[in-house]
Amino acid sequence: MRLQLKLITIALVLLAMAGCSTKEKLVLPAVQNSIQPTVVWKTKIGKGVAHFESSLQPLIVEQTVYAASRQGIVAAYDLTSGKRHWQFDLRQPNGSSAWQGISNLWSDGNARISGGVSYGYGKLFLGTENGEVFALAPETGELLWRVEVKGEVLAKPVIGEGLVIVATGAGGLIALHPDDGEQRWEFETEQPSLTLRGVSQPVIHGGGVIYGSGSGHLGVVLADRGYQAWEEQISVPAGTTDLSRLADIDAAPIVVGSVIIAIGFNGELVALDIRSGKALWKREYSSFRNMAMANDTLYLVDSEGRISALDNKNGTEIWTQYGLHKHFLTGATVYKNYIVIGDSKGNLHWLDRSDGRFVARQSMDSSGFYTEAVANAEYLLVQSRNGELVLLQTP
Repeated sequence: MRLQLKLITIALVLLAMAGCSTKEKLVLPAVQNSIQPTVVWKTKIGKGVAHFESSLQPLIVEQTVYAASRQGIVAAYDLTSGKRHWQFDLRQPNGSSAWQGISNLWSDGNARISGGVSYGYGKLFLGTENGEVFALAPETGELLWRVEVKGEVLAKPVIGEGLVIVATGAGGLIALHPDDGEQRWEFETEQPSLTLRGVSQPVIHGGGVIYGSGSGHLGVVLADRGYQAWEEQISVPAGTTDLSRLADIDAAPIVVGSVIIAIGFNGELVALDIRSGKALWKREYSSFRNMAMANDTLYLVDSEGRISALDNKNGTEIWTQYGLHKHFLTGATVYKNYIVIGDSKGNLHWLDRSDGRFVARQSMDSSGFYTEAVANAEYLLVQSRNGELVLLQTP
Protein backbone atom coordinates (compact mmCIF):
# COMPACT_ATOMS: atom_id res chain seq x y z
CA MET A 1 0.00 0.00 0.00
CA ARG A 2 2.83 2.42 0.84
CA LEU A 3 4.43 1.84 -2.55
CA GLN A 4 1.09 2.43 -4.30
CA LEU A 5 0.64 5.70 -2.41
CA LYS A 6 4.11 6.82 -3.42
CA LEU A 7 3.47 6.03 -7.07
CA ILE A 8 0.10 7.77 -7.03
CA THR A 9 1.62 10.79 -5.34
CA ILE A 10 4.50 11.22 -7.74
CA ALA A 11 2.13 10.82 -10.70
CA LEU A 12 -0.07 13.61 -9.36
CA VAL A 13 2.91 15.83 -8.66
CA LEU A 14 4.40 15.31 -12.09
CA LEU A 15 1.04 15.95 -13.71
CA ALA A 16 0.67 19.22 -11.84
CA MET A 17 4.21 20.37 -12.57
CA ALA A 18 4.09 19.50 -16.22
CA GLY A 19 1.22 21.94 -16.49
CA CYS A 20 -1.06 19.32 -18.03
CA SER A 21 -4.26 21.29 -18.26
CA THR A 22 -7.11 21.42 -20.70
CA LYS A 23 -7.04 25.22 -20.39
CA GLU A 24 -3.34 25.84 -20.92
CA LYS A 25 -0.97 24.63 -23.63
CA LEU A 26 2.68 25.04 -22.79
CA VAL A 27 4.86 26.64 -25.45
CA LEU A 28 8.64 26.78 -25.37
CA PRO A 29 10.11 30.29 -25.68
CA ALA A 30 11.80 31.13 -28.95
CA VAL A 31 15.57 30.73 -28.81
CA GLN A 32 18.14 31.96 -31.31
CA ASN A 33 21.11 29.62 -30.89
CA SER A 34 24.27 31.62 -30.28
CA ILE A 35 26.34 28.51 -29.54
CA GLN A 36 26.41 25.17 -31.34
CA PRO A 37 27.05 22.26 -28.95
CA THR A 38 28.60 19.37 -30.90
CA VAL A 39 27.64 15.72 -30.50
CA VAL A 40 30.93 13.84 -30.00
CA TRP A 41 29.31 10.38 -29.94
CA LYS A 42 26.15 8.63 -28.94
CA THR A 43 25.15 5.08 -28.12
CA LYS A 44 22.39 3.21 -26.31
CA ILE A 45 22.45 1.42 -22.96
CA GLY A 46 19.69 -1.19 -22.80
CA LYS A 47 16.19 0.26 -22.54
CA GLY A 48 17.15 3.03 -20.11
CA VAL A 49 14.52 3.61 -17.42
CA ALA A 50 11.50 3.70 -19.77
CA HIS A 51 8.52 5.33 -18.00
CA PHE A 52 9.74 4.55 -14.47
CA GLU A 53 10.77 7.31 -12.07
CA SER A 54 14.27 5.90 -11.76
CA SER A 55 16.99 8.50 -11.37
CA LEU A 56 19.74 6.71 -13.28
CA GLN A 57 22.73 8.86 -14.17
CA PRO A 58 25.90 7.99 -16.07
CA LEU A 59 29.33 8.60 -14.56
CA ILE A 60 32.59 9.99 -15.91
CA VAL A 61 35.78 8.70 -14.25
CA GLU A 62 38.93 10.04 -15.89
CA GLN A 63 38.79 8.67 -19.49
CA THR A 64 35.89 6.25 -18.99
CA VAL A 65 32.11 6.59 -19.01
CA TYR A 66 30.05 4.16 -16.94
CA ALA A 67 26.31 3.81 -17.48
CA ALA A 68 23.47 1.43 -16.60
CA SER A 69 19.92 0.60 -17.57
CA ARG A 70 17.13 -0.12 -15.11
CA GLN A 71 16.79 -3.66 -16.50
CA GLY A 72 20.29 -4.62 -15.32
CA ILE A 73 22.86 -3.80 -18.02
CA VAL A 74 26.02 -1.99 -16.90
CA ALA A 75 28.64 -0.88 -19.43
CA ALA A 76 31.90 1.05 -19.75
CA TYR A 77 32.82 3.27 -22.71
CA ASP A 78 35.89 5.19 -23.81
CA LEU A 79 35.26 8.86 -23.05
CA THR A 80 36.56 10.35 -26.28
CA SER A 81 35.45 7.72 -28.81
CA GLY A 82 32.42 6.06 -27.22
CA LYS A 83 33.90 2.62 -27.90
CA ARG A 84 32.49 0.08 -25.47
CA HIS A 85 35.09 -1.57 -23.24
CA TRP A 86 32.78 -4.09 -21.55
CA GLN A 87 29.17 -4.86 -20.75
CA PHE A 88 27.80 -6.86 -17.83
CA ASP A 89 24.21 -8.00 -17.34
CA LEU A 90 23.16 -8.34 -13.71
CA ARG A 91 20.29 -10.57 -14.80
CA GLN A 92 22.60 -13.30 -16.07
CA PRO A 93 23.99 -15.53 -13.29
CA ASN A 94 27.66 -16.36 -13.72
CA GLY A 95 27.77 -19.36 -11.44
CA SER A 96 29.37 -17.60 -8.48
CA SER A 97 28.02 -17.88 -4.96
CA ALA A 98 26.90 -14.26 -5.11
CA TRP A 99 24.11 -15.31 -7.46
CA GLN A 100 22.58 -18.06 -5.34
CA GLY A 101 18.85 -17.50 -5.00
CA ILE A 102 18.89 -14.35 -7.10
CA SER A 103 16.39 -15.71 -9.63
CA ASN A 104 13.77 -15.82 -6.89
CA LEU A 105 14.17 -12.09 -6.30
CA TRP A 106 14.01 -11.26 -9.97
CA SER A 107 10.87 -13.15 -10.90
CA ASP A 108 10.21 -10.71 -13.73
CA GLY A 109 13.81 -10.77 -14.98
CA ASN A 110 14.43 -7.13 -14.06
CA ALA A 111 17.30 -5.96 -11.87
CA ARG A 112 15.66 -2.53 -11.30
CA ILE A 113 18.89 -0.55 -11.02
CA SER A 114 18.13 2.91 -9.65
CA GLY A 115 20.18 6.00 -8.93
CA GLY A 116 23.14 5.35 -11.17
CA VAL A 117 26.69 4.14 -10.75
CA SER A 118 29.20 5.34 -8.15
CA TYR A 119 32.98 4.95 -8.05
CA GLY A 120 35.36 4.72 -5.12
CA TYR A 121 38.06 2.58 -3.53
CA GLY A 122 38.79 1.06 -6.93
CA LYS A 123 35.28 -0.30 -7.45
CA LEU A 124 31.95 0.54 -9.07
CA PHE A 125 28.87 0.47 -6.83
CA LEU A 126 25.19 0.49 -7.68
CA GLY A 127 21.90 -0.24 -5.92
CA THR A 128 18.52 -1.59 -6.98
CA GLU A 129 14.86 -1.26 -6.13
CA ASN A 130 15.02 -4.97 -5.29
CA GLY A 131 17.02 -4.04 -2.19
CA GLU A 132 20.47 -5.03 -3.37
CA VAL A 133 23.90 -3.40 -3.60
CA PHE A 134 26.52 -4.58 -6.09
CA ALA A 135 30.24 -3.96 -6.48
CA LEU A 136 31.88 -4.41 -9.89
CA ALA A 137 35.46 -4.23 -11.11
CA PRO A 138 35.74 -1.01 -13.20
CA GLU A 139 38.30 -2.53 -15.60
CA THR A 140 36.27 -5.61 -16.55
CA GLY A 141 32.76 -5.37 -15.10
CA GLU A 142 33.38 -8.51 -13.05
CA LEU A 143 31.00 -8.96 -10.13
CA LEU A 144 32.98 -8.59 -6.90
CA TRP A 145 30.20 -8.87 -4.34
CA ARG A 146 26.47 -8.54 -3.85
CA VAL A 147 24.52 -7.96 -0.62
CA GLU A 148 20.87 -7.53 0.23
CA VAL A 149 19.73 -4.55 2.29
CA LYS A 150 16.46 -3.67 3.97
CA GLY A 151 14.51 -1.43 1.57
CA GLU A 152 14.66 -0.17 -2.00
CA VAL A 153 17.88 1.63 -2.95
CA LEU A 154 16.56 4.65 -4.86
CA ALA A 155 19.62 6.94 -4.83
CA LYS A 156 23.10 6.01 -6.01
CA PRO A 157 25.51 4.90 -3.27
CA VAL A 158 27.91 7.49 -1.88
CA ILE A 159 31.51 6.68 -1.07
CA GLY A 160 33.78 8.03 1.66
CA GLU A 161 35.22 7.62 5.16
CA GLY A 162 36.01 4.00 4.30
CA LEU A 163 32.33 3.22 3.68
CA VAL A 164 29.66 2.77 1.01
CA ILE A 165 26.48 4.52 2.18
CA VAL A 166 23.10 3.68 0.67
CA ALA A 167 19.81 5.46 1.34
CA THR A 168 16.66 3.37 1.13
CA GLY A 169 13.06 4.19 0.33
CA ALA A 170 12.16 3.07 3.85
CA GLY A 171 14.08 6.04 5.26
CA GLY A 172 17.23 4.17 6.26
CA LEU A 173 20.93 4.84 5.87
CA ILE A 174 23.04 1.70 5.63
CA ALA A 175 26.84 1.69 5.81
CA LEU A 176 28.70 -1.13 4.03
CA HIS A 177 32.38 -2.02 3.88
CA PRO A 178 33.66 -1.44 0.33
CA ASP A 179 35.78 -4.62 0.30
CA ASP A 180 33.03 -7.17 0.86
CA GLY A 181 29.71 -5.36 1.49
CA GLU A 182 29.65 -6.23 5.20
CA GLN A 183 27.14 -4.01 7.02
CA ARG A 184 28.81 -1.70 9.54
CA TRP A 185 25.76 0.17 10.82
CA GLU A 186 22.19 1.17 10.03
CA PHE A 187 20.37 4.39 10.86
CA GLU A 188 16.62 4.86 10.42
CA THR A 189 14.68 8.09 9.98
CA GLU A 190 10.98 8.58 10.52
CA GLN A 191 8.97 8.40 7.29
CA PRO A 192 5.43 9.75 6.83
CA SER A 193 2.78 7.52 5.27
CA LEU A 194 2.81 9.54 2.03
CA THR A 195 6.01 10.70 0.33
CA LEU A 196 7.37 11.42 -3.12
CA ARG A 197 8.86 8.50 -5.04
CA GLY A 198 12.51 9.17 -4.32
CA VAL A 199 15.08 9.83 -1.61
CA SER A 200 17.79 12.39 -1.08
CA GLN A 201 21.26 11.23 -2.01
CA PRO A 202 23.36 11.52 1.17
CA VAL A 203 26.58 13.53 1.29
CA ILE A 204 29.71 12.42 3.16
CA HIS A 205 31.75 15.31 4.53
CA GLY A 206 34.16 15.83 7.42
CA GLY A 207 33.41 12.55 9.16
CA GLY A 208 29.65 12.94 8.87
CA VAL A 209 26.87 11.64 6.63
CA ILE A 210 24.39 14.39 5.75
CA TYR A 211 20.90 13.18 4.90
CA GLY A 212 17.44 14.49 4.05
CA SER A 213 14.26 12.67 5.04
CA GLY A 214 10.74 12.22 3.73
CA SER A 215 9.43 14.06 6.78
CA GLY A 216 11.32 17.26 5.88
CA HIS A 217 14.27 16.84 8.25
CA LEU A 218 17.94 17.41 7.50
CA GLY A 219 20.50 15.78 9.75
CA VAL A 220 24.03 14.51 10.24
CA VAL A 221 25.06 11.00 11.28
CA LEU A 222 28.62 10.27 12.46
CA ALA A 223 30.21 8.10 9.79
CA ASP A 224 32.29 5.93 12.10
CA ARG A 225 29.40 4.66 14.25
CA GLY A 226 26.12 5.72 12.71
CA TYR A 227 25.09 7.89 15.68
CA GLN A 228 23.05 11.00 15.01
CA ALA A 229 24.85 14.31 15.62
CA TRP A 230 21.86 16.59 15.00
CA GLU A 231 18.63 16.90 13.00
CA GLU A 232 16.59 19.96 12.05
CA GLN A 233 13.29 20.34 10.21
CA ILE A 234 13.56 22.53 7.12
CA SER A 235 10.37 21.52 5.31
CA VAL A 236 7.20 21.70 7.42
CA PRO A 237 4.02 19.93 6.28
CA ALA A 238 1.23 22.44 5.67
CA GLY A 239 -2.20 22.32 4.11
CA THR A 240 -5.35 20.27 4.50
CA THR A 241 -4.68 17.42 2.05
CA ASP A 242 -2.03 14.70 2.08
CA LEU A 243 -0.66 15.98 -1.23
CA SER A 244 -0.32 19.56 -0.01
CA ARG A 245 1.45 18.30 3.14
CA LEU A 246 4.28 16.59 1.28
CA ALA A 247 7.53 17.77 2.83
CA ASP A 248 10.21 15.53 1.30
CA ILE A 249 13.84 16.50 0.99
CA ASP A 250 14.72 14.69 -2.24
CA ALA A 251 17.47 16.99 -3.55
CA ALA A 252 21.01 16.19 -2.44
CA PRO A 253 22.40 18.73 0.05
CA ILE A 254 25.43 20.81 -0.99
CA VAL A 255 28.32 21.50 1.38
CA VAL A 256 30.28 24.75 1.06
CA GLY A 257 33.01 24.99 3.68
CA SER A 258 31.23 24.70 7.02
CA VAL A 259 27.76 25.33 5.55
CA ILE A 260 25.13 22.88 4.32
CA ILE A 261 22.63 24.15 1.74
CA ALA A 262 19.44 22.11 1.38
CA ILE A 263 16.01 22.50 -0.17
CA GLY A 264 12.69 20.78 0.46
CA PHE A 265 9.56 20.12 -1.53
CA ASN A 266 6.86 22.48 -0.19
CA GLY A 267 9.63 23.79 2.03
CA GLU A 268 12.44 26.31 2.02
CA LEU A 269 15.97 26.78 0.77
CA VAL A 270 18.09 26.77 3.92
CA ALA A 271 21.76 27.22 4.83
CA LEU A 272 22.78 25.56 8.09
CA ASP A 273 25.97 25.40 10.14
CA ILE A 274 27.40 21.93 9.61
CA ARG A 275 28.48 21.54 13.24
CA SER A 276 25.30 22.57 15.02
CA GLY A 277 22.49 22.60 12.46
CA LYS A 278 21.77 26.25 13.24
CA ALA A 279 20.02 28.05 10.35
CA LEU A 280 22.16 30.82 8.87
CA TRP A 281 19.67 32.02 6.25
CA LYS A 282 16.40 30.91 4.63
CA ARG A 283 14.71 31.70 1.36
CA GLU A 284 11.30 30.73 -0.04
CA TYR A 285 12.13 28.20 -2.73
CA SER A 286 10.77 24.65 -3.09
CA SER A 287 12.17 21.81 -5.17
CA PHE A 288 12.87 18.08 -5.36
CA ARG A 289 15.55 18.44 -8.05
CA ASN A 290 19.28 18.46 -7.37
CA MET A 291 20.98 21.85 -7.19
CA ALA A 292 24.32 22.86 -8.73
CA MET A 293 27.14 25.08 -7.50
CA ALA A 294 29.88 27.00 -9.30
CA ASN A 295 32.21 29.45 -7.58
CA ASP A 296 29.93 31.34 -5.15
CA THR A 297 26.71 30.84 -7.12
CA LEU A 298 23.97 28.30 -6.44
CA TYR A 299 21.73 27.22 -9.33
CA LEU A 300 18.35 25.59 -8.80
CA VAL A 301 15.19 24.59 -10.65
CA ASP A 302 12.15 25.01 -8.44
CA SER A 303 9.02 22.88 -8.22
CA GLU A 304 7.30 24.88 -10.99
CA GLY A 305 10.15 25.05 -13.49
CA ARG A 306 11.63 28.44 -12.62
CA ILE A 307 15.42 28.53 -12.86
CA SER A 308 17.32 30.73 -10.41
CA ALA A 309 20.87 31.73 -9.56
CA LEU A 310 21.59 32.80 -5.98
CA ASP A 311 24.54 34.00 -3.95
CA ASN A 312 25.44 30.99 -1.82
CA LYS A 313 26.69 33.19 1.05
CA ASN A 314 23.31 34.78 1.82
CA GLY A 315 20.73 33.40 -0.61
CA THR A 316 20.33 36.69 -2.49
CA GLU A 317 18.79 36.16 -5.92
CA ILE A 318 21.05 37.07 -8.83
CA TRP A 319 18.63 36.19 -11.63
CA THR A 320 15.57 34.06 -12.37
CA GLN A 321 14.54 32.64 -15.74
CA TYR A 322 10.76 32.17 -16.11
CA GLY A 323 10.75 30.93 -19.73
CA LEU A 324 10.29 27.26 -18.76
CA HIS A 325 7.74 27.85 -16.02
CA LYS A 326 5.42 24.81 -15.61
CA HIS A 327 7.55 22.65 -17.90
CA PHE A 328 8.80 19.47 -16.26
CA LEU A 329 12.57 19.91 -16.04
CA THR A 330 15.62 18.13 -14.72
CA GLY A 331 17.98 19.69 -12.24
CA ALA A 332 20.64 22.11 -13.46
CA THR A 333 24.15 21.11 -14.54
CA VAL A 334 27.05 23.56 -14.67
CA TYR A 335 29.15 23.11 -17.79
CA LYS A 336 31.81 25.68 -18.67
CA ASN A 337 30.00 29.07 -18.92
CA TYR A 338 26.55 27.52 -19.15
CA ILE A 339 23.71 25.98 -17.21
CA VAL A 340 22.23 22.96 -19.00
CA ILE A 341 18.74 21.64 -18.20
CA GLY A 342 16.73 18.86 -19.86
CA ASP A 343 12.96 18.54 -20.14
CA SER A 344 10.41 15.74 -20.39
CA LYS A 345 10.10 16.22 -24.18
CA GLY A 346 13.79 15.57 -24.86
CA ASN A 347 15.03 19.15 -25.21
CA LEU A 348 18.29 20.43 -23.78
CA HIS A 349 18.16 24.08 -22.73
CA TRP A 350 21.43 26.01 -22.53
CA LEU A 351 21.51 29.20 -20.40
CA ASP A 352 24.26 31.72 -19.85
CA ARG A 353 25.48 31.34 -16.27
CA SER A 354 25.94 35.06 -15.76
CA ASP A 355 22.41 36.27 -16.54
CA GLY A 356 20.16 33.26 -17.24
CA ARG A 357 19.40 34.11 -20.87
CA PHE A 358 18.87 31.24 -23.31
CA VAL A 359 21.82 30.70 -25.65
CA ALA A 360 20.78 27.40 -27.30
CA ARG A 361 18.20 24.67 -27.45
CA GLN A 362 18.75 21.16 -28.79
CA SER A 363 16.03 18.67 -29.60
CA MET A 364 17.43 15.32 -28.53
CA ASP A 365 15.64 12.05 -27.69
CA SER A 366 11.83 12.34 -27.67
CA SER A 367 11.62 9.93 -24.73
CA GLY A 368 12.74 12.88 -22.61
CA PHE A 369 15.09 13.43 -19.70
CA TYR A 370 14.38 12.65 -16.07
CA THR A 371 17.78 13.26 -14.44
CA GLU A 372 20.24 16.06 -14.95
CA ALA A 373 23.32 15.78 -17.17
CA VAL A 374 26.82 15.15 -15.81
CA ALA A 375 29.89 17.10 -16.87
CA ASN A 376 33.62 17.44 -16.51
CA ALA A 377 35.90 20.24 -17.72
CA GLU A 378 35.60 19.19 -21.38
CA TYR A 379 32.35 17.29 -21.94
CA LEU A 380 28.65 17.15 -21.09
CA LEU A 381 27.00 13.71 -20.87
CA VAL A 382 23.25 13.07 -20.97
CA GLN A 383 21.16 9.91 -20.70
CA SER A 384 17.56 9.85 -21.91
CA ARG A 385 14.68 7.79 -20.61
CA ASN A 386 15.07 5.16 -23.32
CA GLY A 387 18.80 4.75 -22.67
CA GLU A 388 20.30 6.97 -25.34
CA LEU A 389 23.69 8.15 -24.09
CA VAL A 390 25.08 11.30 -25.75
CA LEU A 391 28.39 13.07 -25.20
CA LEU A 392 28.47 16.77 -26.18
CA GLN A 393 31.12 19.44 -26.31
CA THR A 394 31.36 23.20 -26.84
CA PRO A 395 34.47 25.24 -27.65
